[in-house]
Amino acid sequence: MSYVFPWLWKVESRRLLWLLGLTFALIVTFQYVELPYSISSLFSSTKMPVSRNSTSLIGDRKHHNYHNLPPPMVPSFSQNNATLVDDSDKEVEVDKIFDKEAAFQPSLPTSNWSPVKENATAPAASVEAPAALPGLRPSPVKDNATVHLPSAKAPAALPGLNHSPLKQNATLPTTSKVHDKNSTKEDVGDASPVVRFVPDIKENAKTTDSGVMSIYEMSKQLRRNRISNNRLAKKPKWVTKPDLELLQAKHEIENAPIDDKDPILYAPLYHNVSIFKRSYEMMEKMLKVYVYKEGDKPIMHTPRLGGIYSSEGWFMKLIESNNKYVTKDATKAHLFYLPFSSQMLEETLYVKDSHSHRNLIKYLKGYIDFISIKYPFWNRTSGADHFLAACHDWAPSETRKHFSNSIRALCNSDVKEGFVFGKDTSLPETYVRDPKKPLSNIGGKSASKRPTLAFFAGQPDHGYVRPILLSYWANNKDPDLKIFGKLPRSKGNKNYRQFMKTSKYCICAKGYEVNSPRVVEAIFYDCVPVIISDNFVPPFFEALKWESFAVFVLEKDIPNLKKILMSISERRYKQLQMRVKRVQKHFLWHVKPEKYDMFHMILHSIWFNRVFQISV
Repeated sequence: MSYVFPWLWKVESRRLLWLLGLTFALIVTFQYVELPYSISSLFSSTKMPVSRNSTSLIGDRKHHNYHNLPPPMVPSFSQNNATLVDDSDKEVEVDKIFDKEAAFQPSLPTSNWSPVKENATAPAASVEAPAALPGLRPSPVKDNATVHLPSAKAPAALPGLNHSPLKQNATLPTTSKVHDKNSTKEDVGDASPVVRFVPDIKENAKTTDSGVMSIYEMSKQLRRNRISNNRLAKKPKWVTKPDLELLQAKHEIENAPIDDKDPILYAPLYHNVSIFKRSYEMMEKMLKVYVYKEGDKPIMHTPRLGGIYSSEGWFMKLIESNNKYVTKDATKAHLFYLPFSSQMLEETLYVKDSHSHRNLIKYLKGYIDFISIKYPFWNRTSGADHFLAACHDWAPSETRKHFSNSIRALCNSDVKEGFVFGKDTSLPETYVRDPKKPLSNIGGKSASKRPTLAFFAGQPDHGYVRPILLSYWANNKDPDLKIFGKLPRSKGNKNYRQFMKTSKYCICAKGYEVNSPRVVEAIFYDCVPVIISDNFVPPFFEALKWESFAVFVLEKDIPNLKKILMSISERRYKQLQMRVKRVQKHFLWHVKPEKYDMFHMILHSIWFNRVFQISV
């Protein structure tokens, strides 16, 4: 055709080229204008909304009446697959069925109600109180120190050196923090008053759309972090013999021979009993810890063995007096212990009614600066081979910045407060009533002699979960559930301990923070723990398979508490209680440490995380 009509062919070719060019220009223009907005909206839809103007029930309790909240819609409860029949003699088959959390968190339809979240965040202050290096006794707080913040006093001076007072225009953060003069964390008489801070919401917390990370998701996050830690771990400035020993231990642990018939270690209680057993053996054979001698009492080297924060005190006492794991030659150490008490730090340096703990943070920073100048060990690894054990509620925020590379054993192990899986470890919170006899009154009735379905007693105004629990189940609303605020006098004067010893399930509802001594108390009295605390990382999570011996109930499912517990068959309950008895040895303090007890399990969790973070 081009030969017959040459002029027509040229015209059509030009039109085709113009059409193609115009189409290409339109596509490029659309991508330039619209694509960035499409991408940004796509990614922003995955973020959890956080309101800056939201108010925490913890931070402003006086202006909230929990009992005047509109009654939530109680979701219908489906019992499909809820009742599971099993036999304790067929553990292997049963554990395959119960591998996922669904076995202990029965599926519930989504309700239109959810508990109020603590979304209030505290802005960072632009001026910090100067820190002093520890070395001398703490100086008393001066009464005339002032800052421009109504009803607030200046942070206490840190012990060690003289330093100038805060400038007159210095400001402290304004937050929704509150100090309750008459409150204690739990129903104990010897616990000192404490101050509560609204935790910051972490944008990088790996939670679901509901903002809650389940036990199953925690396990997956631990595995992911362990892989990423191996790839991204910061290498030490120089390699030492202990580093090479840790690499060898890691290889042997990863290639542990299968051994699930140990007469002492009951396999269903662990994620991988062979891995745990081999790791524990390597710890006994190899581990050496160097304990810093620097630091003044009472903040340093002063273990308190009673009360709700006693875990950090017992660990400090036992590790400092240990001859098997502690070495005086720091060049042989695999780990370095920072022997401070978070409880004594608060009691010594916190300025009453200041609503600030920045001076506590500065004290810890001063201590790190001091040992990093005196010794080369902290700087060699940026603190990655150093660890601390702290049980006070403030410990996560006080250690988050300056101990970001260190291994932190924390009672307040909250996913949303910066707990890092694979690095940090959950420290059991234990309420020791008699330090001289920590095992007194251990145990409880057999499974067939526990007439009460579930029991709880605790301060009703601690946090937002307990008021909800009490509003549904307190005041004898159901005779099977003994749910109390303040434990009333009863016939025969049945006390807290007796209720735990005679109840099938012990409710472990969070207070101000995710942790509670009731978790360990329940195990101590052979009672199956029912944990109602979203995003709580349970103790020894690296090794123990908590869903095999405990029940987890989401905070939003409190209205269905009885249905959830009743859906567990009697045979399944007996299996749970039997496993509680078997795991109990891991949650006991001994004046002289014994194999697999609480002291050794804490040390093993720290060892285990260090082994799998090693990089040379």
